[in-house]
Amino acid sequence: MIENAAKLPEMEPVMVEHKELKLIGIPCIGLNDMGGKYRHAKEALLSSAKHLPHIVNPQIHYGLWPHGPSQSHPDTHVYILCVEVESYDDIPEWFLRLTVPAHRCVVVANKDGNFEAAGQAVEAYLREKGLQTSAGNRTYTICERYNYEGEGFARYSLPLVD
Repeated sequence: MIENAAKLPEMEPVMVEHKELKLIGIPCIGLNDMGGKYRHAKEALLSSAKHLPHIVNPQIHYGLWPHGPSQSHPDTHVYILCVEVESYDDIPEWFLRLTVPAHRCVVVANKDGNFEAAGQAVEAYLREKGLQTSAGNRTYTICERYNYEGEGFARYSLPLVD
């Protein structure tokens, strides 16, 4: 098990354990041109990170999904691109603040950003090992991570059920 998702091997399922994460983010709403919305959020986080206190690593971004009925509609689907912070002190009020509880999950890195292939590898590993996942009562879960100076894209499972 890798704690806090250090460098991940390519297309190899790995169990990752995260401590509680304090995140600040920028929401991208609606599936229309989600790629463009993601690129704008990425650039905003990368450029503002050098001026913000408490950023853990500006090169690592997490993609989160809220859980709720709005996610099933293309116009109200929400994706939130976030960066981890040590503290919310002195963070501008226009950033969304999210605290994600500690959790374990299965993660697969894919340098090409192939969400489907990485997701299939995650699902196959969960089936093979008989692992159960659930969002439980969590409002938000991590769906992916980008390490711009490392392996690139990584797909996350829902948190593992103990």
